Amino acid sequence: MVATSELVEALWESEDVPATARKILHNAIWGLRTILAENAGPGAHGAPELVTKAPGYMLRVDPDDVDLMAFRRWVTAGRAELAAGSPEEASRLLRKGLDLWGGPLLADLAESGIAWPELDAARRDRLDVLEDLFEAELECGRHHSILGELTMMAEAEPWRERARGQLMLALYRCGRQADALNVYERVRSSLVENLGLEPGHGLRTLQHAILTHDPALAAEATTPLREATTPPGATVTPRGATSPETPATTPGGTPLAPVTSVLTQRPPVEQPAAPLVVPRQGGTAVTERIPVSALLVGLRLGSLDEVAPGDIETALLTVEDVITRFGGTVVAAIGSLTLALFGVDGPGDDDPERAVRAALALRERFSVDMQTALRAAVTTGRALVRLSPGAEAGRPSAVGTLLDDGRAMLGRVPDGEVWMSGAARLATAPSVAAKSADDSSDAWQVLGLLGDEAEFRTDREHELGVLNGLLDWARHSSVPHLVTVLGAPGVGKSHLLAEFERSIAVQSPAPVRVLTARATGRGEPLAVAGVILARYCGVLAEDAVEVARAKLAAAVWRLPMAKARRAQMYQRLLPLLPPDGSPVDPADRGEVLNVWAELLTAAAAIEPVVVVVDDAHQAADAVLDRLESLSDGAGTAPLLTVATARPELLERRPGWGGGKHRASTLTLLPPRTDRSQEPSAGRPQSPTRGRRIAV
Repeated sequence: MVATSELVEALWESEDVPATARKILHNAIWGLRTILAENAGPGAHGAPELVTKAPGYMLRVDPDDVDLMAFRRWVTAGRAELAAGSPEEASRLLRKGLDLWGGPLLADLAESGIAWPELDAARRDRLDVLEDLFEAELECGRHHSILGELTMMAEAEPWRERARGQLMLALYRCGRQADALNVYERVRSSLVENLGLEPGHGLRTLQHAILTHDPALAAEATTPLREATTPPGATVTPRGATSPETPATTPGGTPLAPVTSVLTQRPPVEQPAAPLVVPRQGGTAVTERIPVSALLVGLRLGSLDEVAPGDIETALLTVEDVITRFGGTVVAAIGSLTLALFGVDGPGDDDPERAVRAALALRERFSVDMQTALRAAVTTGRALVRLSPGAEAGRPSAVGTLLDDGRAMLGRVPDGEVWMSGAARLATAPSVAAKSADDSSDAWQVLGLLGDEAEFRTDREHELGVLNGLLDWARHSSVPHLVTVLGAPGVGKSHLLAEFERSIAVQSPAPVRVLTARATGRGEPLAVAGVILARYCGVLAEDAVEVARAKLAAAVWRLPMAKARRAQMYQRLLPLLPPDGSPVDPADRGEVLNVWAELLTAAAAIEPVVVVVDDAHQAADAVLDRLESLSDGAGTAPLLTVATARPELLERRPGWGGGKHRASTLTLLPPRTDRSQEPSAGRPQSPTRGRRIAV
């Protein structure tokens, strides 16, 4: 029974309930009864009845006519077969239940903003059943056939450790041991970065079993891979074992550990492992899997074929000297690439920070040499490290996905930048300023140090002072402002933006949300607005559609506005959101951008917002119109809009920013060797109407 008051509350917002709500509801019930009676099919067990039962209504329907109930019956039967050791039959029954799902549950209602706890519970049930099905398929040795489904499941649900463990096991059985271990490292980084948690015992034990090639992982010697789902009193006998008292063995007679102990949530009791430390003296060489931070440094010394061998050796010795001063150990130096580890003498809480500091020191050291470019990457995690005793010469050696991830990251790092992984970012957050790099969940660009030791150097200090002054004005006066940075190609507009963003991260006394995008003049005209929206919501390029929508909903629901308006805003902004973004109808572009601007204004009411658009001369007219009017229509929000452009912008739009009460133009001239003769821009105390500043 559902009370009439509950139905009224579900249909209308509390402030929008009409006086005739109960009459409207009564008429709707009458119409629904007619529809149910007319649509009772010939195979049905009887027409559903919508009956009145004080203080509301009740729906009577045969359970066989409800897909969700039929799904649960098939699942109950399938799980019973799985517990009884019949994976083939269990797989058949579980698939019959899952086949009833033709898409999202009640998708027509959910898309309109309905969110009921029952829907979430049913979705979680389906995911649990999918994991049961994968377990049955693995029991049957069909790891190849379910690999694709497992991969999609693990990517869509990154924090379901049971599915991740099943994917690791399937990859291992397919001969892809490195990929299986990489799955573990990714889920560990995600858990540590987002929740501050380590993977559960099941995943850690499975990782160890893969590293040691535990024979229990072989497909022909498996037992059910459940998370403590066996009914009380039931006994599951591993294949190859004559009874529960006679465990399976290898051909050599070694007992096989059941895979259940690898993936279960309640594993056999074992002694906690002692801290892993690699000894430096005495004994023979030791190999241990220990927590370390890896620093990879790449140098570009002009053309390596033309550089003298002595110059290369000098540069590499300088790199090693700096790394050693920060407590690192160089593991390898090949060509222009150097790999160093921090923590080989025993893990320390400051290992990631020391690695980042070493990278920044190296960047500073080589920045004065115009012929040399440096890039660096820092990763944190566990690696297999082999270290010889003090009496033996030679460098330590190390292998592991931690180093593979670092090499892959270094390949994407531009010259002059330092990047770090998500785990390193988490460990250094109190002392290092960073921003998301390359739209990747596990890559962060290091901007500088925080606190008293932070240093900031730039060759555009006057221009940077103008931008910081305008930000101060917008923030402290709660006044929006538009500043345009004009300059010829190659004058350093993009570099100035990077320095401005770094100065905000390092020097700003209070949080400021910086949202950046680059106009390319290609693709969807509203792509710039979509990128800025994605950055505000935290949507990543690799996010699934459901994940991206959830992030948008969470961001919109934080805004200080009426609930009904938030729902409308969510629906209007969906077309802008990657990866689900689709071309916006030209007739709707103005309305979509209006809502986009409304979101930015509301966001600025929570915390100051800086919207940065690089190469604005290539942006669509609709976007330029909205950028130009942001400073006028943002009310009292501390919203600073920065647009960099070539002079073609003024040829295309001669009146850009002119005469606006809250607009300034900063014209960049080519840098001079002697900057003492340049006019000083300083920090403006109050922006003036249509101000143009040439520096």
